Amino acid sequence: MYFKRSIQSLFTLFLVSLFSAGLFAQMPMQAPATAPADYSDAELMQFAKAVQKVMDIQQESQGQMMASIEENEITVDRFNEMLMQGQQQGQDAIEATEEELLAFNNAMNEVQQLQQQMQMDMMGAITDEGLDVEKYQGIMQAYEQNPEVKGKVDAYFDELELE
Repeated sequence: MYFKRSIQSLFTLFLVSLFSAGLFAQMPMQAPATAPADYSDAELMQFAKAVQKVMDIQQESQGQMMASIEENEITVDRFNEMLMQGQQQGQDAIEATEEELLAFNNAMNEVQQLQQQMQMDMMGAITDEGLDVEKYQGIMQAYEQNPEVKGKVDAYFDELELE
């Protein structure tokens, strides 16, 4: 049941990424190559396995990013606050002390490196399951829009949980 509850937040939470850069944020979203209901059972099972791996990678990476931020002597909340300010008003408009700005910049550099590694790991997990990223995106779109696909994938999630 974990995967069914988590998949809805999967792409809004971390694939788009904590820090506005992620695997799918950098790739243009394409329409699926086939109609949503045209995915084979084997492809849907591959997708379910890939989602499981991607979620594990995301959870591990999120922990590493949070630890990296805190190791730079800035809280995750303050980091996110400064990030939002920078995105909305520009880097020069961030209200912070010189020490905070240095900590923020160091943490941002480390987070970006961790994100790049996470993206490569996620793409590897997807391709290890026999899918390419476009097909993975297409199945995700079908999962979100087609009750038949959602039902089949949810059944595969249940099956994987029992293993």
